[in-house]
Amino acid sequence: PAELPYLLMGYKAPVVGQTEKDWEPYALMVLAGILDGGSSSRLSKNLVREQEIAASTDAQYDLYARHEELFLLDATPATGHSMKELEEALYAEIDKLKTDLISEPELARVKAQVVAQEIYKRDSISHQANEMGALETIGVGWRIQDKYADRIKAVTAAQVREVAKKYLIEATRTVAMLQPQAIQRGAPKASLSEEIR
Repeated sequence: PAELPYLLMGYKAPVVGQTEKDWEPYALMVLAGILDGGSSSRLSKNLVREQEIAASTDAQYDLYARHEELFLLDATPATGHSMKELEEALYAEIDKLKTDLISEPELARVKAQVVAQEIYKRDSISHQANEMGALETIGVGWRIQDKYADRIKAVTAAQVREVAKKYLIEATRTVAMLQPQAIQRGAPKASLSEEIR
């Protein structure tokens, strides 16, 4: 039972230490920022404000993981729009990134945002400790985080297009949709153990 439908799309994507071209995970981070890097990002601007197909959108990718990761897109359709419309609109945004080079001003803005987000996270000592431990655990070493900003700044528009074409493909995509059932008012809530089953 839920009030709103929900769409989740995941594309298999490599992480740091698992690619022949070591810039690819950083280009995927920039790609996630292009799609969902605040109110000026493409999903927010095009799908939420201009076309009004989505009530909310999100894109996520974690370049520091032990195994292959998912490049995730999720969204909730706006009132009066179907899940199919929303799904097709997301594919259209991805297709633009596969064919058109991002402009240099947009690329520069997104890279600055991606770097800033990481720097703000480092204000937390616990975040730094967790990240250092995770980087050691996955075998790339904690010092790689010192190269993060330079690696993001080095990403080119052509590299963004290349990773979109290579990794955001149907063959590696899984799509999940929540089609809500009616919520019965006054019905007792399921316990956590019931929800897990």
